Amino acid sequence: MIRSGWWVCMGVVALVLTGCHQQGATSGTSNTSDAASGPAKPAPTADENTWGNYLSEQGKLHGKDVGMKPYIYVIPGGDSVAANARRQNETDSVVHSIGPILMPGGMLILGGPDAKQTTVFITNVSKQLKTDAMKGIVVMVVSDASEQATDTNALKASGAMVRFVPM
Repeated sequence: MIRSGWWVCMGVVALVLTGCHQQGATSGTSNTSDAASGPAKPAPTADENTWGNYLSEQGKLHGKDVGMKPYIYVIPGGDSVAANARRQNETDSVVHSIGPILMPGGMLILGGPDAKQTTVFITNVSKQLKTDAMKGIVVMVVSDASEQATDTNALKASGAMVRFVPM
């Protein structure tokens, strides 16, 4: 009898918390002027933290329906040895995280200061993925509008749900 009372109490607490969460969610979406403008694009020379924050804000704005915390990859620009090594490490990270870390219902956010390098990165990742490896995973690409078709086509075979957000 005591256990059933405890479960009822926990159920009531859960309902109250759910109601509070939904009330906050609806009040947060009432301000559409901020959502329409979106975060300001950082300068191409901005540091990685600035770009990471920008991608995070885009994820909050365009990924509200995704329940899991997103994985954000800032793709470095340039052709330096360090930038090339970093892109290769990030490619390996994305390819090997699908399944054990990145599961259906999750979100991957990709972007960076150089839209062309982001497209090359996406193309290289997609070449290493098996067909439908990303089925059920949202891949949000934040890049120049001119790269949308190439990025979307590159990810098509992976089965990912691609969301393109122009910078």
